[in-house]
Amino acid sequence: MRLSITAIKTFKACRREYFLKYIEGLEPVKKPEALEIGSNYHQKIEQLYATGDVDISDFSKESAMAIAYKKYIYPHFKMKAAEEWVEKDIGKHTLFGRVDGLSEDGFLVEHKSVGYEINPDYEYKLMWDEQILAYMLMSNTNKVYYTVCRKPILRQKNGESDWEFFLRMVAWYDDYTDAKIRLMVIERTDEEIQAFAKQAEEIADEIENTHNYYLNTCHCFRWGRQCEYASVCLHYDPNQQYLQFTRREEQ
Repeated sequence: MRLSITAIKTFKACRREYFLKYIEGLEPVKKPEALEIGSNYHQKIEQLYATGDVDISDFSKESAMAIAYKKYIYPHFKMKAAEEWVEKDIGKHTLFGRVDGLSEDGFLVEHKSVGYEINPDYEYKLMWDEQILAYMLMSNTNKVYYTVCRKPILRQKNGESDWEFFLRMVAWYDDYTDAKIRLMVIERTDEEIQAFAKQAEEIADEIENTHNYYLNTCHCFRWGRQCEYASVCLHYDPNQQYLQFTRREEQ
């Protein structure tokens, strides 16, 4: 089997979601706002490293985040590659994925956008991020640079122009900066990476051999919002066309 770390994490969290997403190939037409902002922010970071500047003509939150990145991270941190595909055989299976980039000294780079304050608790959670363990395994390294940017929590005021609001979002990062945008370095031991490789191989074996895609109700409201497959989860009919989803082979 060829599996992404996202597929493995989905299977571990809820087999029913794995079935709908990876077996039936259902993809939501509309992405959650948080994912849209994250995707757009990533594109602007890529643009910054490719051209040395950021297009801010949309006056968006993502542009304000990218300007903060340009001011507080870009002058001190360089990348030599962006959006690199990596893969590695684990037993008879292949694990694959795409990293956000590689640093000039050859280590992994991941760009994160978050909706809350960057604090020691967040850094501790990063230490246990199995996605980065997978990337370390596939890239033969045990070190990753995380750039973390908090999304602006400001709202546009009555009578405030888009440009004025944008400038206020940009200036927001100038106070308590470390709680809003930061560069972190996370390292894991070779033993931890190999333990993850063994677990990933065992889970891949289980995915290959199972026909039991049961629902995990503890996962239905992850991250404080309803699962994007909730509308079809309980009464899914493979012969029905659902307007809120496309099938992967049709994209």
